[in-house]
Amino acid sequence: MYFFSFVLQSTLLALEAQVVIEQRLTMMARGDAGAQDEVVRMVGEKMALAAHAWQHGAMSLATGTSPDDVMMATVTLYRDAVDENRRRLAA
Repeated sequence: MYFFSFVLQSTLLALEAQVVIEQRLTMMARGDAGAQDEVVRMVGEKMALAAHAWQHGAMSLATGTSPDDVMMATVTLYRDAVDENRRRLAA
């Protein structure tokens, strides 16, 4: 049962990320004033989030958290970040 939950959450992440990608590409294609700032922000966020996810996952595994729970927590972390970006870009 856990597998299906993980697959569902991963699929939702992929679908939600496409919305953010579309928002960013539209902004860049239109040449909006904030497009360059968005690119810089996007790269910085990706690097910081990857480092945070790796550190959190490593510490969780080291303290006995199951790999399944670490995977789900990582997907949740990324889904939260995607949702924040979607809301910010929609405003």
